[in-house]
Amino acid sequence: MRIIGLTGGMAAGKSTVATLFRRAGVPVFDADACVRVLQGEEGKALPLIEKTFPGTVADGHLDRVALREVVRARPDALKRLEAIMHPLVRTEREHFLKQCRARKERFCVLDIPLLMEIGEDRRCDLVVVAQAPMNTRLARIRQRGRSGGRMSVADAKGLLARQINDHERRRRADIVIRTGLSRGHAARQVHALLHRLREAS
Repeated sequence: MRIIGLTGGMAAGKSTVATLFRRAGVPVFDADACVRVLQGEEGKALPLIEKTFPGTVADGHLDRVALREVVRARPDALKRLEAIMHPLVRTEREHFLKQCRARKERFCVLDIPLLMEIGEDRRCDLVVVAQAPMNTRLARIRQRGRSGGRMSVADAKGLLARQINDHERRRRADIVIRTGLSRGHAARQVHALLHRLREAS
């Protein structure tokens, strides 16, 4: 089984590319969705979060606003939160890979925003990066905010600054999928990639 790593900067179109892989029949591990489950109602992460950040969990629910304020106010808080979440996500990721191997899948995708930052790209057979111009990405972030998203452009820029820069991400990628033009254009790139992989295997 070939493992395809998928990453990209915030609002670069990574979720669109992941959806295109799914529609092509390729199983996808979504790290963001995994985090939402772990932090969701009665999620596995909640007892550890409450122990580390008292007052951020009540009645089996995470108070995301309170947690966000803690992370903003304490320089070490984000690293402590990541120390809770990364091992839990890793366990779920290994379970996903085990299931894919048991089903004898030819390919699977690990959709991980910090794929390169945590070194998970080294275990992938192929690394795909979703790429879009920065003005397109900021417009997408602003649109999310208008439609009820929880992140401001200022917060988004702060998170963008923590990620590997676009030049380095492209340098380490095997394939760059450009998402700034249209969904159809991105779909053609994904389908062409899968065709090449299937022909080569």
